[in-house]
Amino acid sequence: MSTHILCLAGDAAVRAALPRLPDARVHLYRVLRHIPTDSVTEDQARRPIVPDAERIHTIVECSFADPAAQAQVQAGAQWRAFTAAVEESGERLYAFDAYSNVPIAPVHGAVDGGFRRWMLLRRAAAGPEVFRDAWFGRHADLVKQLPRVDGYVQNLVTARFGADGQPADCDSLRVDGIAELCFADERAMLEAYSADARLPLRDDGRALLAGIVTLLVQGGRAS
Repeated sequence: MSTHILCLAGDAAVRAALPRLPDARVHLYRVLRHIPTDSVTEDQARRPIVPDAERIHTIVECSFADPAAQAQVQAGAQWRAFTAAVEESGERLYAFDAYSNVPIAPVHGAVDGGFRRWMLLRRAAAGPEVFRDAWFGRHADLVKQLPRVDGYVQNLVTARFGADGQPADCDSLRVDGIAELCFADERAMLEAYSADARLPLRDDGRALLAGIVTLLVQGGRAS
């Protein structure tokens, strides 16, 4: 599955022209708050991976069957109207194209969005293939041991776009993956993260990652 993820500083553009796209599934998430994490060391947590991360207010996530379907939708009039509204609002912070892997298929409220622990990830591995194999493999297996998880989605970043909508390199947007852990609510998340199964997951995160931004979000299906 191919996914386009847009991070906005507000929601004016979404309210003005959120696309209703027949060939894409669109989820809209609003940021509840940013939270600290022990998935990286304190030193790594202080290293910025994206500018203005604290300004992320709204996330638009568009999923497509494959890159060809994504290209077709993004060439259409509805998509152009939406991107024009984003441009006019001045709310765009950055965007990412990604290949989506789903180790735990969302269930219950997570099918339509719901409450998620949403994380921008910077890899520690020297190469993207090493990161992908470790993240999709051993790390996903550890996530599966957590209780109360209603879904787990891994978005491996394939392209980055800056505030001007133009392609950006990995040095300016140091995001290699976007992880989404789904729970029924915040209480379920806290129970999962207090379980013994969390400890090996935390230790593996410290080996896997060089930086992380962690948000709590709540959302639903827009189309």
